[in-house]
Amino acid sequence: MPRISKATEYNWKKLNSDSNEKLTKRANKTQSTKRIIATNYLDDSKANMLLQKLLSIDSSVDCIMFTLVYSALASKKLIQKEHVKEFLAKYDHLTCIDIDIPSNIWSTNEDVLGFIYQSLITEGERNLYGQYYTCRNVVNYIVGEKTLSDNETFLDPCCGSGAFLMGVNTNNPSNLYGFDINPTAVMIASANLLIKYHDKEFMPNIYCTDFLDKNLFDFENINNLPFRFDNIYTNPPWGSDKECLYFKNYPLIKSKERASMVIIESLTRLKESGTLYFLLPTSLLKIKTHGDIRKYILSNVSIRQIDLYKNRFDGVFTDYFSIKLTLKKTENQNYLVTSDSGNSEITLSLKDKKAGNIAIEAFSNLDNSIIDKMESSCHDKLSHSKWALGIVTGDNKNKVKKEKADGLEPVYVGKHVYPFKLQNESAYILFDPANFQQCAKEEFFRAPEKLIYRFIAKYPIVAYDDKQCLCLNSANILIPQLDTISIKSVAALLNSTLYHYYYSVKFSDIKVLKGNLQELPFPKLTKKQDEDLSALVSSIQSSSFTIDFQEQLDKKVYAIFGITPKEQSQIQTRV
Repeated sequence: MPRISKATEYNWKKLNSDSNEKLTKRANKTQSTKRIIATNYLDDSKANMLLQKLLSIDSSVDCIMFTLVYSALASKKLIQKEHVKEFLAKYDHLTCIDIDIPSNIWSTNEDVLGFIYQSLITEGERNLYGQYYTCRNVVNYIVGEKTLSDNETFLDPCCGSGAFLMGVNTNNPSNLYGFDINPTAVMIASANLLIKYHDKEFMPNIYCTDFLDKNLFDFENINNLPFRFDNIYTNPPWGSDKECLYFKNYPLIKSKERASMVIIESLTRLKESGTLYFLLPTSLLKIKTHGDIRKYILSNVSIRQIDLYKNRFDGVFTDYFSIKLTLKKTENQNYLVTSDSGNSEITLSLKDKKAGNIAIEAFSNLDNSIIDKMESSCHDKLSHSKWALGIVTGDNKNKVKKEKADGLEPVYVGKHVYPFKLQNESAYILFDPANFQQCAKEEFFRAPEKLIYRFIAKYPIVAYDDKQCLCLNSANILIPQLDTISIKSVAALLNSTLYHYYYSVKFSDIKVLKGNLQELPFPKLTKKQDEDLSALVSSIQSSSFTIDFQEQLDKKVYAIFGITPKEQSQIQTRV
């Protein structure tokens, strides 16, 4: 049996795969038993000390959490109150276990229960149910000093341990509502409200059910549930939910993305004068897959504010934002965008609304002029081109060699991809697709001509290859299919400062995604323009890519689109 890396061996274990067989798929996080300490949710030394004790206890997480809930309620002298007895009776199938709990652990107003629960459950459980609870500072920012009037209702349809519900203030906690599909989270959220409003006698309106189940709002199912709410705030689970029982109720959402479905359902449950505030992944603002929900928002409601955040959730590498929506439509779609770099007022153009584009950066008149010139010149796009991912070996340590040997050939990664050329040959591999975890068809690698681009980058960095080179998965393959533009000219356009500018301002991403590349506008070139660009690329390949070459390239590309000197200066400033 060939040697394998520890990572691959770990993946076999995660997937319960026979280690005598080839690993044919990536490890699924839902199988992971790793625990992630939720430090960005709560950083409390007393809570951390208690957590370390709990991690060594051989008992179910449910029983541990029930014990902590009981202790927290007891600290507020609530155990003997009738409404609390009624609440605890729901969990008589759980038993308290012997845990040495510090008496002062519940003196804080923070969500200690939620912190411990998130830290006890595995990465697999987190991933399966989307249980990445909202950072306290983000909750505080979104909720602010919000105080509800006596009759004002507040709903969190994916409430977790109840961070948003705890964040608002009200004299009538019976007007707070929450849903979650996780029974332990529902128990914790309910307990948190009982503790916060310990001077009130009420039963928390927190329900263990799926908000997307439209039967919920049949009054025979849940008594006292309003049909519409004044406020709906939440951080819904992110990602596609192909197993969702209710996606047929949302035919617009082709991606089967649960967060998008929750947005639509929430808007149907929002009062005319109400406010919806959601925390979402930034991909929803940019990626073509999510164009359906963007068009729905722009067609049916008004955006009031978008907030961009730099900090991330523990165990999650996705950037995120919050969006504030109201049902009241305005003729001119104006909204505020806040970020660490400052605030800006956005006026959404009719063109953007029709295209389903939600802008997060205020464009100047110069920016709009440049973008309009490029988009109005659009003759073709890369939609019909051929694409392929780089090789996933499953074991780079043993399959990728540092020294060349018989049977091995160069293989390139993202850092080897420079404008127009692959450089710094430093890795070698035996091309054996049967021995790789994932591999595109050989015809892509052996194409007479192809482009190879970096995957991690703020804009396209593209190399031309006519030597049938191999690449790993930090670099991807593009074989353009454009009727008036040769492959070298496509490389020239993609490596130009103008296209770097366009990609940066339109997508503002750290990845070069196929969906974004397919949206780039390409003009109809004359034969001479195409030949000039191709000749320049050939010259660059036979020497080196210098500032002088970049200036020559940019001059030719600017001329094609009619970019003025003033606009060129704006582009240079932006890039």
